[in-house]
Amino acid sequence: MKKSSHASMRSVLAPDPLRRKLLAGIGALGTLSALSPFDAFAAENAASTASAASTAPAPHRIVTLNWELTETLLALGVTPIGTSLPDWYRSTIVEPPLSAGVANIGLLYQPNFEMLQALAPDLLVITPGHAPARPWLERLAPTITLGAYMSSDTPYPALLGETRELAARLQRPQNATALIAATDRVVADVRAQLATHAALRRAPVLVAELVDDRHLRVYAQGSLFDTMLQKIGVGNAANATNPATGGRRWNTGSGFALVPVQRLVEVQQASLLLVGPVAPSARAGIARNAIWQALPVVRERRVTLLPVIAPYGGLISMQRFAQAVATALATIDNGGGGLA
Repeated sequence: MKKSSHASMRSVLAPDPLRRKLLAGIGALGTLSALSPFDAFAAENAASTASAASTAPAPHRIVTLNWELTETLLALGVTPIGTSLPDWYRSTIVEPPLSAGVANIGLLYQPNFEMLQALAPDLLVITPGHAPARPWLERLAPTITLGAYMSSDTPYPALLGETRELAARLQRPQNATALIAATDRVVADVRAQLATHAALRRAPVLVAELVDDRHLRVYAQGSLFDTMLQKIGVGNAANATNPATGGRRWNTGSGFALVPVQRLVEVQQASLLLVGPVAPSARAGIARNAIWQALPVVRERRVTLLPVIAPYGGLISMQRFAQAVATALATIDNGGGGLA
């Protein structure tokens, strides 16, 4: 689906697109076999399977099995009582902040059923990747499946739709309206800010993650980051066709492309915005990488580091991204770009 010890855990658990593509298939199937010992246990809780009627009270004991959806829940003004590995939400999504009292219900695709039973949720927020486990989960509490926007060809409109859908389920539609309006205001403010500084928008950018000292994950057409760049009026060099390379774009059809660092020579005018964090091993590696050091974008200090922002996060993540891009471009324009 299209998302140090910290770095190694992040590659397995954090919401990057490669991980999502795997977990949508084999990860979810693994859940089915992992949950099968709980079949008899779950059957005892079959009374909680009925879907909430439209006249039912709004759910207030909510458990989320996905970090990006946890973000949207928080942005709508509701704190879950439990989520998968809450510390990893705090390190990979960051905002809105998740309170310390939120229970850890286990792995993303292998939740602790005993913990779920003890929490007695009245709504489980799951993803399409949890489909094989949904019959078991529905015996514990009503479920809502969201997160398909991450694999959509048009992820931003899909994200808006899912934000409204979750708010409707919470019986807080006005909160979604307010959140979307706030995001529109941030985008308009950043676009206006950049428009007054021609130097900040005269050249395109590449938004990427440094996978290691030799490879980048570059966000292209079909990603939320690309949509946000369009909205704030910044060109994405990953979408530009280059006659020297046969007109190919930096995209695999999933909103991102994994490319070697030497491909940066194809877009020499583009500044490079790296989404944090950069693993210490990767930072040390590029310091020794002669190809990296010879790149014009590196020599001219047109590389800068963005904060930790989830590439398939919710609207708060997209607000943070728009603001971070403006800050990064100002830093580069003032000659202060670089990772040192």
